[in-house]
Amino acid sequence: MKKLFLKLPTALLSIALLMMATEAKSEKILSTTIVGKGQPMILIHGMSCSAEVWNEVTEYYKNDYQIHLVTLKGFGNKESVESEHFLKEVRNELIDYVKTNQLKNTILMGHSMGGFLSLWAASEAPDLFSKIISVDGIPYFPAIQMPGLTPERAQSMAKQMQANMKNVSEDAFAQQQKMIIAGMIATADKREQVVEMGINSSRTVTTQAYGEMYTTDIRSEMSKVNTPVLVLGAWAAYEQYGSTKQAVESNYEAQCKDIENVKVAVADEAYHFIFYDEPKWFFNQVDSFLASK
Repeated sequence: MKKLFLKLPTALLSIALLMMATEAKSEKILSTTIVGKGQPMILIHGMSCSAEVWNEVTEYYKNDYQIHLVTLKGFGNKESVESEHFLKEVRNELIDYVKTNQLKNTILMGHSMGGFLSLWAASEAPDLFSKIISVDGIPYFPAIQMPGLTPERAQSMAKQMQANMKNVSEDAFAQQQKMIIAGMIATADKREQVVEMGINSSRTVTTQAYGEMYTTDIRSEMSKVNTPVLVLGAWAAYEQYGSTKQAVESNYEAQCKDIENVKVAVADEAYHFIFYDEPKWFFNQVDSFLASK
């Protein structure tokens, strides 16, 4: 390849390099699978998960909505992708996806990292979505566990976590996944599939995204959101650390206070994967929000 480039005239070489750069930039992180018919509903999974995490939600809504299941490179698959800022590019691709496909009255629902991305997309394109549903995803999640934390202070912490995630052995990583998911899903028979999603993900990609979650604070962007927003939270997993439902709810409301039209509701018993642990409560909340004007 080097010999070929050396033989090219300067002008042709510049064009070739430009074409290569353009091709690299055109690589998409996001793809979708579409199920059902009706009003568009985009579902975005969370960290180290795949679109399969939404199976029950898809089954519940597919007869009334056109479900767009998002798959991200490196999540639930070993695909690699190079990105200067992974989460920002996903946000931009979400917005571009809706515009390119001319989707109207689009509902955007995300879990965890996906909820964060949904809120970010709504702030970047305020008139593009009809409703936003964030399932245990908020503008700056680390501040819930560590009040007062800022992206600047989190830089060194994120780098250390990224190094640990990258360097651990495959067996140790699998054990870590089991331990982490046990603290995120109260329903034991739902844990294994999510653990497998994490093991089957690209550690390079998810580690980058994980670090960006610690160093990207979008609380100041929430005043731009004019779309109705439902934020569903969970607290039960933190009870062992002395947290209370009231404290968690207050923290969530504080982070979302600048959103013009927002409802925050916190589940009683669910851990982080609310749709697994309290499905009846989850669907009641979402159904009520979807039916509201």
